Amino acid sequence: MAESLTPPEILMRARLGRSTKANQELTRNLEDIGWPAITDYELFRLVQVLYRSGKKLNLRHDHASLDDFKRLRRQLRNLTMIRADPNYVSYANRILTNSDRPAEEVCCVIDPFCYISHLSAMQRYGLTNRRPEALFLTTAASSVGKKLISEKMKKDHDRDIISHLDDIIPLRLVHHPRTVRGRLLDEFRTNYMGKKIKIRGSLARITTIGQTFVDMLDQPNRCGGMRHVVDVWQEHGRTYLDEIIPLIDEARTTITKMRAGYLLTEVLGLDDPRVSAWKRFAMRGGSRVLDPSKPYAPNYSEEWKISINV
Repeated sequence: MAESLTPPEILMRARLGRSTKANQELTRNLEDIGWPAITDYELFRLVQVLYRSGKKLNLRHDHASLDDFKRLRRQLRNLTMIRADPNYVSYANRILTNSDRPAEEVCCVIDPFCYISHLSAMQRYGLTNRRPEALFLTTAASSVGKKLISEKMKKDHDRDIISHLDDIIPLRLVHHPRTVRGRLLDEFRTNYMGKKIKIRGSLARITTIGQTFVDMLDQPNRCGGMRHVVDVWQEHGRTYLDEIIPLIDEARTTITKMRAGYLLTEVLGLDDPRVSAWKRFAMRGGSRVLDPSKPYAPNYSEEWKISINV
């Protein structure tokens, strides 16, 4: 049976027929990765792979120079295979041969360090019935971002994909726009990146279930408020106890342990030696409150040494 092509596919094949072998191969590589968009850094990596593939593509060198990369990118734009991404104009290229994706996937493709978090993660895990208007994302602050960029580029160099340092298109820290693909973003930048995982069947990343519970205690204002957080812990805390406790053990601040300890023992009524071990960190202080957005209140937990200001 003859292959059935849509008009856009017919047009695309006609354009490819007029392109060079290198452009054709690069276009196939872009289709294979399946991303809706690609940064110049990642596109340059693909070009280097193309040059080092050993295929007969009428290329003059065994590696791509910066001029080679710019020429190939310009040709792909002239062939309408790529164009500047509509939301990340100066950061990425929209791959027109690939289907577009939802905002969370586009953001995670263009920013290799960001992930879904807070109320959006709670919704994904079925921990809340609230539907946030904005997509809650966490990504690297400038100070930690520079370190992560350096680590990623060293990893890429170790793979011998980008081998000519003078020609590297720099990996940049992404500044997300206010909206992506029509979705409002609520971005949180931090020096302390949380635990995250890839979402199956998606290009997006999300905080682990344990990290999501930790984030509720550290930034309850991004999770529907502390009253809502208490409700979520009451309803789901027992179910995910084995995922919560290791992340609370690793929590950066002791106040996170005090809030978790109070909720697990005095609200949920649990008696677990792993939780009781956190009591050694308990100490008095005017800033030791359950809800960090509210003032100190006289209602007090003697066991966990925090003000119950909810």
